[in-house]
Amino acid sequence: MYYDLIASLPHLPHFEQAEWLPITPLRLNRRLQRLRPAHAGQLARARSLVMWRREHLMSGRDADLINGYAALMDTPLEQPLRDYVMFRMDQQTILAALRWRQAGLPAPEEGVRWGSGARVHQIRTHWDDPDFRLAYVYPWIASARNLLENGDAIGLERLLMDVTWARLDRHADRHMFRFEAVFAYVFKWDILRAWLAADAEQATVRFRELIDKVTHVEHS
Repeated sequence: MYYDLIASLPHLPHFEQAEWLPITPLRLNRRLQRLRPAHAGQLARARSLVMWRREHLMSGRDADLINGYAALMDTPLEQPLRDYVMFRMDQQTILAALRWRQAGLPAPEEGVRWGSGARVHQIRTHWDDPDFRLAYVYPWIASARNLLENGDAIGLERLLMDVTWARLDRHADRHMFRFEAVFAYVFKWDILRAWLAADAEQATVRFRELIDKVTHVEHS
């Protein structure tokens, strides 16, 4: 139980409602020193892989991400944290598939390293279905597809942040004073920091450049 740690953390408003970070990186890291060593190690490993990064949102063929996921899954993780990591990697894999298909490419062949997680086979098998027959699990796919097709970088990021935030809220609500609530807070803090740092004009430029780069790579 982490009563004192949770009680020491200020409330995080929803990322769209916040004007500043309620706690600095330095102070957050100091609070996290209260974690048990095993939990601190798990959080550090998971955070290095799935903390919010725009480059992972936009670029699909990140071998380091794929290798990192495989390595992380081979280490001890509390089941709720493992479930969250799997959710985030599903998110990345679905976005990679949407990009491939938007570029007019066929389903990746067996052996091509393009995604990770339990949904890779499902996506490849149902490539021609608009939502890869995953809408019952991830109802946000249709919205993400439309935003991607329209080049709406900020809208896409807002959608995925909101979906992820809601997921983290459920983790926190299940066990309010356990490790699950701590890692939920940290990953929400990462989302909030990324959102506050966003610049709409620069993000749109980066989005177009990255889409052009990915499309060029896939056709080369």
